[in-house]
Amino acid sequence: MSKKIKIVFLSLAVLVILVTSYAIIKVVLPDSNISLYGNRLDQAKKYPISDTKLTATDNKIKESKFINSTKTSVNGAIIEIIIDVKKDTNLLSIEQMLDKVLELYSDDEKKTYDFQVFVTCKEDTSEDSAYPIIGAKHKTSLSFKWTNNS
Repeated sequence: MSKKIKIVFLSLAVLVILVTSYAIIKVVLPDSNISLYGNRLDQAKKYPISDTKLTATDNKIKESKFINSTKTSVNGAIIEIIIDVKKDTNLLSIEQMLDKVLELYSDDEKKTYDFQVFVTCKEDTSEDSAYPIIGAKHKTSLSFKWTNNS
């Protein structure tokens, strides 16, 4: 074989390998231009939760006598509330307080965002402690559903 034919053959082989590699990469790896969450967060963009609203949420929670600390944040379309309560706080008190907190949010916001509440009690270190308690309210639900580790 002549040297020119070898170069052409080698060039075609490299081109075929590159095209095949590109095709495999496009099939195996996701498109980086497409959002990881698809369009699930589009509705949340229509009703953004401001830092002022998060601060108002924390302040409303702190009005209750049984609260040690609270932290509210937004993660995608989930409003996460972390609350540390005083020892011997019952779930009914927490539920009533959160009903008042939900009043801070518009109907559109409540239909857009899920709420997650993590209740801890750093004062209660006993093995039979009811804490942590986790509550969740789906955007289509009217109230929180609760679970605990006991």
